[in-house]
Amino acid sequence: MASQSKLSAIRDQARKRVALLWDIARLTPWRTLRRHHDRSADTIVWVHHRYPQTWFHWLLREDTILKDLGLAVGLARGGVKFRIVGGRGIDKLTAGTAVWTIHPYNPDRVDDYAAGMVAAVRRIETNGVVMVPSADEAEWWENKVFMHRRFEELGIRAPRTVIDVLSEDLSLADGDGSLLGFPLLVKEPHSQGSAGLHKVADIETLRRLRATMAANGERELLLQELIDMDRDLRVTMVGDRVVHHYFRINTTAEWQPTSTRRGSEVDFVTFPEQWRQRIVDVFESTGMRTGAFDICWAGNDLATEPIFLEVSPSYTPNPPPPDSFAGRPYYEFKKQLRGPDSFGAAFVKIVYEIQADVLATWGLVPSD
Repeated sequence: MASQSKLSAIRDQARKRVALLWDIARLTPWRTLRRHHDRSADTIVWVHHRYPQTWFHWLLREDTILKDLGLAVGLARGGVKFRIVGGRGIDKLTAGTAVWTIHPYNPDRVDDYAAGMVAAVRRIETNGVVMVPSADEAEWWENKVFMHRRFEELGIRAPRTVIDVLSEDLSLADGDGSLLGFPLLVKEPHSQGSAGLHKVADIETLRRLRATMAANGERELLLQELIDMDRDLRVTMVGDRVVHHYFRINTTAEWQPTSTRRGSEVDFVTFPEQWRQRIVDVFESTGMRTGAFDICWAGNDLATEPIFLEVSPSYTPNPPPPDSFAGRPYYEFKKQLRGPDSFGAAFVKIVYEIQADVLATWGLVPSD
């Protein structure tokens, strides 16, 4: 029975991937791309395909293929000549400006893949290539320990957090000396979405989890207070502008991450206008030029100060559903694989739109 369920899940995933690739193929302006592709161009689209993994991974898994194509399409539509450089080919370059998608790139094959990616990008910058986004921006990606240390340095309001060094004795005392209570959240430093997130009810469960994580090679964990809320706000920023937003709402009686993969409702309309400038100011303080926040409010009370849960320079937007899905659960829209109202078509369009906006903010294409 379990094998049948697994096989069914694989078939569903394959159908979704084929449908997405079809939508990418039909919505990408291939002729415009060919006209603007120039092997001698100074502007580079660096496609690193999760090196050292294969090109098949780039083609068949994740959203990297769409984001990379979005950069090329944005340059071409902006009238900018570009060339494509793959994987470690960028190590040979000593000039030019390279745009790229932040994703695993670990040519040194170090255990900390996020640190490996940042180190590799810094070497490329040292060679003379201008990387957009920069290594400094990329350092925020899937490095939650770095992120929370920077939040503290910048005075960004976040949940009370303890950085737990697994080689040391367990302590639940935060920076002010007060203790975190149970239940609490444990976050693995290098993870995204709801992956690597654990709700822990008591000290013994926490000790067992620490032992397991240490055996798996983790060196640090984040211990964090559990905020009383059942929804959070995803805000996508480009420069000083909010370009996309939605609330994810957990409709179950029990706490769980608000990821849409878990069936959360999605509200693309509501936005706390009274906090717009605060969100813009906090984002600008990070030094990133594009990124996405997850923000919540204690007790879901928008009159209280916002709590910044996470920020990342790499993000995947959920497109708003068309009118034909008004009032229906969001997961039904995500299952729509065909037709003009398919999820894949909306996904391609919004990624291409945001990537074009990002390129203009970086100053690489003319702004409207």
